[in-house]
Amino acid sequence: MQISDTLLAELEELHPRQRTAVLHDGNVVLRAGPGSGKTRTLVARIAYILQTQISAFRGVACITYTNAAAEEIRRRVLRSGVRAEGRITCSTVHAFCLNEVLRAFAHLTGQPAPQAGQVLSKTATEVLLQRCFDQAGITETLAQHRVPQSTRIRRALACGETLDSFDPREVQAARLYEEQLLVRGEIDFEAMVTRAVRTVREHEHVRDILRARFPHLIVDEYQDLGGVLHELVVALRDLAGITVFAVGDTDQSVYGFTGADAKYLTELAAREDFRDLELEVNYRSGQDIITAAEAALGLPRGRLAREGAPPGDVNLEQVEGGLEDHARVACDLVEQAQSREVSPEQIAILYPARGLLLDAVQRELTRRELDFRHEGDDKLPAGSLSRFIQRCASRAVTNYQIHVAPDTDRADMLRRTQAPSLAALARALTTLRTDAQLAPLSSRLSLPRALQMCLDPESLYPADAPALDWLQHLRTGLALDEVAAAHPDQDNTNSLDALTDLCSSKDLLLQELARGEEVIGKVLLATYHAAKGREFDTVILPGLLKGLIPRDIPDRGNWRRPTETELAEQRRTFYVALTRAESSVNLIVGPGYETKNGYWISRGPSDFVIEMARRLFPKEQT
Repeated sequence: MQISDTLLAELEELHPRQRTAVLHDGNVVLRAGPGSGKTRTLVARIAYILQTQISAFRGVACITYTNAAAEEIRRRVLRSGVRAEGRITCSTVHAFCLNEVLRAFAHLTGQPAPQAGQVLSKTATEVLLQRCFDQAGITETLAQHRVPQSTRIRRALACGETLDSFDPREVQAARLYEEQLLVRGEIDFEAMVTRAVRTVREHEHVRDILRARFPHLIVDEYQDLGGVLHELVVALRDLAGITVFAVGDTDQSVYGFTGADAKYLTELAAREDFRDLELEVNYRSGQDIITAAEAALGLPRGRLAREGAPPGDVNLEQVEGGLEDHARVACDLVEQAQSREVSPEQIAILYPARGLLLDAVQRELTRRELDFRHEGDDKLPAGSLSRFIQRCASRAVTNYQIHVAPDTDRADMLRRTQAPSLAALARALTTLRTDAQLAPLSSRLSLPRALQMCLDPESLYPADAPALDWLQHLRTGLALDEVAAAHPDQDNTNSLDALTDLCSSKDLLLQELARGEEVIGKVLLATYHAAKGREFDTVILPGLLKGLIPRDIPDRGNWRRPTETELAEQRRTFYVALTRAESSVNLIVGPGYETKNGYWISRGPSDFVIEMARRLFPKEQT
C-alpha cells in the first residue's frame, strides 16, 4: 500500500532512529528515555501500520498505563490523516483484558461476562481484603495500607514466582482474597489480567480471532506493567502470532511496590525475534538538566538534547532552617518564574511523599495567595463514566468559549485542552451503554445529536457556570443514570451521585470539572510519581533531605531503611522528577527538619543530591 503525503511528511521529520522503529516489519522493543519523542514515534507506528501493513478490516490494539495516555494516543492517531476510526483500540491493560478478552469471548469460553456491579471499586477491594486479613490473623495494620503489597503477592502467585520475601500471613490473605472473588462471582482490576491470560492460553479460537482483529499490538510504559501483563504479551506473541511493539525505559521503572519490574522489558528486548532500539535524543530538557539527571541516576546514558536547545538551568538552593524555609524558598521560586512570564501551569512543585513537607508548602502557597492545584485535592470519582463526563465538560466549555465568547483570554487557553470531538464522545457513550448492556438512546446515529443538544454553546453554560446545574442537565439528557445502574464497574455505579455531591459541596465550576490533568492558571503541587509522563518549564524540588528522600519504609508498625532494590527505585523516581523540566530545575537542601513531635533531625542534604554533585564536580568538595 502507498504511504500518504501526510504520513510521508511525518516520517521525514522523525529522527532516523525513530523512523527505523516505525518502519521495522517485525517485533520491536523501543527504549525511550524522558522527552525522547516516544509518543510521536508510537503514533507514527500505528498510523503506518493502519495505512500500509493491514487491510481496512483489521486494526491495532494499543495498551497504555493510564486512561489519559490512551486518549492522547487515540486523538493523535485520528488527527494523523490515516483512516483509523473503528480500527484502533487504545485503552489501559485492565480495560483491554475486560472488554477485548473477557467480555468479547464470554459466549465462546463459557465464562460469564461481569454483570452490573460485579467489578469491584477501590473501596470494595479494600473491604474484602480487610476480611481476608482478619481471617489470616493480621491485626497490626489496616488492609487498605497493604493493597500494593497484596497486588505484588497476587502477581507473584499468578506468575509462579517465589514468595519467600513476603509475610506468610499476607500470602494467605492474598490466596483467600482470590478464593472470595470466585465464590462471590466478582472480579477486580488485577483479576482481569490474570483471567485474560488464562483465556488466551487455553482457547485457540480466542487467539485466532484476536490475531484476526489485531494483528499488531502496541504496549506503552512496558516497564511499569508487571509480570502478568508480560505473560499476556508473550502469549499473544508466541501462541497467537501477533506482532508486538513495546515501548519502555528501565530508568523510569517506579512502580516496583505493586510488582512492576523492568526485567520484563529487558527479557523481551533480549529475544531473537525482537529488534532492540533506543531513542537517544531528549527533545524536552536542556543538556545541563540531562547531565544533572543522569548524574543523580548514577548511570550516564549519554543522552543528548535536541540540536539548538538552550542548556537549561540547574540551581541548588541552600536554606538555614527546616521545612518552613523550604516552603518559603519554593514559593519565592514560583514568583520568580512568573516574573519571567512562565505561566503558572508550567510550574511544578514536586515532593516525594505526603507529610510535613507537603503541609508546609500548602500553607505557604495559601498565605501568599498563589493559585495552585494539589493533585490530591477534590479528586474526581474514578471510572469510565466519570471520565466521560469530564470530557463532555471540556467539550462544553471549549464550545462556549470559541463560539460565544471568542475574545476572552480563557478561550485561547481552553483550546489547548484539545477537547474531544462529538464523534469521539458518541463512541465513548456507545461503549458505556454496550458495557451496561443497554441499547443506544434510540440508535447509534442519535448519539451525536443527543450529545450536541447537551453540549451546544447555546445551552449557555460558560466556563464559570456552576458544574452542578450542567451535570444535572447532562444526566437527564443522556440518560446516564440508566448506564450507571446497569454497568458492571462499581466505580461507574456510584460515580454520578459522587460527582453530584462533590459539585454541590465544593461549589465546583464547569471548568474545574473539565480540568483533566491540567488546570490553566494554577501551579501544580504533586508527588514525583504523579508527575510521571508530564512536562513543565520549571520544576521545584523542596525537601531534598536525608530521611525524606531517600525515605525510610514503614514495615509492620516500624520504620526501616530501604533495601538496595527499594533504594534504586527511589533513585529512579528522583530521576523522573528531575527530567520533567524543560528549562529550569531548582533543588532545595538544608541541614535538617523537625518531626511532627518537635524533634530536630539533623542529617543534612539527600544522598542523591550529594552523589549528583560529586559526579558533576569531581574535583570540588561537596
